[in-house]
Amino acid sequence: MNEYINLTLENIEKEHICCAIGDPKHQAGVDSKKEWIKSKLKDGHVFRKLNARGKIFIEYEPIETAWIPISGKNYEYIYCLWVAGSFKGKGIGKELLEYAINDSKEKGKSGICTLVSKKKKPFIGEKKFFELFRI
Repeated sequence: MNEYINLTLENIEKEHICCAIGDPKHQAGVDSKKEWIKSKLKDGHVFRKLNARGKIFIEYEPIETAWIPISGKNYEYIYCLWVAGSFKGKGIGKELLEYAINDSKEKGKSGICTLVSKKKKPFIGEKKFFELFRI
């Protein structure tokens, strides 16, 4: 069974944030991202990651407070779902998305949305992956 961690104000400083800016040469970016996450937690922002080093996480929040130019009500917006390297193909992406779906339902949301493309691109999910799931 995989072990996951949700970032909180209590644990964010000691946790590795596995993001595109996670490269040591981008430490200022990592620090800025952590500060941004801290400021967004009050809005319901969720950063859930596998308890491992790597780019293995999902990040989402209510659409009403999302930083992207989209409007809507009562949905969660997925900023990023990323499973990289040796963690691919092990069902982790599915587990992370299922967590977000269940979390959304528990919060009484109407559903989840995200930006997708026909083919996988950096920072944009592949449409066919998300089509497997319906709330």
